[in-house]
Amino acid sequence: MKKIMSVFLAALMTSALLAGCNKTPKETAGGAQNIGTKDNPVKVSIITKDVSPKDEDVKKLVEQIEAGLAKENKFVKLEYLEAPTGTYGEAVPLAFRTGQISPDIIYFQGGDLPISNDGMLEDLNPYIEKSKNIKNVLEDHNKEKMKNYPYLLWLAPARVSTPVMRKDIADKLDSYKEVVANPTTENYEKMFKEIVDKKLAKYAITSDGDLTRMDSVFNHAFGVTATVVKVDNKWVFSKATKFERDKLEYFAKLYKEGLIDPEYITKKWDAMEKSFYEGQSSFVAATAGKVIDVYNNKMTQTHGKEAELVVLPPAKGVSQAYLSVDVTKESRGFAINSQSKVKDAAFAVLDFMAGPEGMKLDKLGIKDVHYTEKDGKIVYTDKFSEWWPRFFETLNKFEPKPELANPIMSKPALDSLEKAKQYYKQDTNVIIPAELTPQWDAMKAVYKEYASDIIRGVKPISAFDEFVQKWNAAGGTEFTPYLEKTLGK
Repeated sequence: MKKIMSVFLAALMTSALLAGCNKTPKETAGGAQNIGTKDNPVKVSIITKDVSPKDEDVKKLVEQIEAGLAKENKFVKLEYLEAPTGTYGEAVPLAFRTGQISPDIIYFQGGDLPISNDGMLEDLNPYIEKSKNIKNVLEDHNKEKMKNYPYLLWLAPARVSTPVMRKDIADKLDSYKEVVANPTTENYEKMFKEIVDKKLAKYAITSDGDLTRMDSVFNHAFGVTATVVKVDNKWVFSKATKFERDKLEYFAKLYKEGLIDPEYITKKWDAMEKSFYEGQSSFVAATAGKVIDVYNNKMTQTHGKEAELVVLPPAKGVSQAYLSVDVTKESRGFAINSQSKVKDAAFAVLDFMAGPEGMKLDKLGIKDVHYTEKDGKIVYTDKFSEWWPRFFETLNKFEPKPELANPIMSKPALDSLEKAKQYYKQDTNVIIPAELTPQWDAMKAVYKEYASDIIRGVKPISAFDEFVQKWNAAGGTEFTPYLEKTLGK
């Protein structure tokens, strides 16, 4: 009997040991201390927009990543895959879903939602909780997005458009200092009038086909504080509220006074930028950080250092903030294939690139190619302008050693990031479900038609009531149960 019991206990212990060795990825997520060996590294495949394995810079990047991970006893063989032909945001999700490609790490720029709904993407939160670097770099909006949608990781500043204008123009305006000190909608209008009256530009404001850029400056001032707001104890889309009406009435007034470029509704982004660079218009809102940096560099190259950009605050009124930041999910980012056999190794690559050595590599490029170290500082070479980050845009905790001889971005670009943090507000929004997507598209079309017509004076502001009726008929009413279910009554 004792012999039988001993055999039983031995078998039980063996079973428990085997069970421990075969834990699911979620049970061991991010827990690996050592990965692979020098002689047998773990192969990790990755696919990213505009990153080709044939590119010499990419080959050097891979070598540096592998070497950096090896210092941490994580031995990885990183392999970049060529993206399938076609528009990246459409071709990659389709190829992944149909099994044409199956990388361990996938960068998505749209098309990920139905894939995650099918269970094809890994929940990254357990990995982030045990991460060495990523958990320390996440900003508040990143954390909220990961809570709501844990499949896409995108370490970047909140995507906010901040308004800018040339400093040499601002210095010629009596009203500029008033706007900076007290940015009411009235003071903004006063400044726009002065720009046009003094013929410093043909128009004060321009945009590229819709109101998003202008909304980032004026939404909060008129009470449009979120995509979905509560009115009379009921959740509704803010586009169908009196707050939106008040804002459109203000835009219509600016348009009638000749302060808004009449082609704002048809201009594409390149025509908008050309209008700004050439001085046809003087005021535009653009993504804080890297886009403002591009705008500033092009402007100073064209018009000289005195044309350096200045960043303006959002208008204040009912509230004051730039456009509220949607935290329902990331619109882009890195995902890990739920069927990957090397999830820990794949996440280790992402975590390394969020750490000090990885960030330095991602932001500055290859030492002695894109930068050198001289007199105890990092100095950019002529090739630095050819480099761009292949992983993350964040500058949070970016403190390279040795220190930089010159900032990573221009002063206006860094100022735009600081103002984006200062005037940050979180949005209240919902993910549009597939069954309501046709209605949502119809609602947006109705809004664009009426907003454009009201601003251009084709329809009077009183037509807003008619718009609300058509908005509700197109699908607004059908959304009510979904909004209540998602956001609570």
